[in-house]
Amino acid sequence: MNIKLIAVILTLLFLALQYKLWCAPDGFWRIQRLKRQIAGYTKGNFQLSQRNEGLAREIKDLKISRSAVEAHARNDLNMTKPDELFYLILGKDNRDDDL
Repeated sequence: MNIKLIAVILTLLFLALQYKLWCAPDGFWRIQRLKRQIAGYTKGNFQLSQRNEGLAREIKDLKISRSAVEAHARNDLNMTKPDELFYLILGKDNRDDDL
């Protein structure tokens, strides 16, 4: 009879430990979910750091080079010099069919 009682106690203890492993708030599934979140955050941080490096290079170039400032003004702000004419050439995709 003692052996049966010990077997039942050990089985209950084993099941309690299994419950804690699989179903508890700090159990296996939560750890797996947190690992996936960490991987996603790491990937996002890597992409953001690459973007930051590109922006830092652009800022450095704008601080050093006057031609970079001029190119930025011409391309992004559509600015022209006083004696220049600006021509906008549309490709096939940009033309209006009504003209």
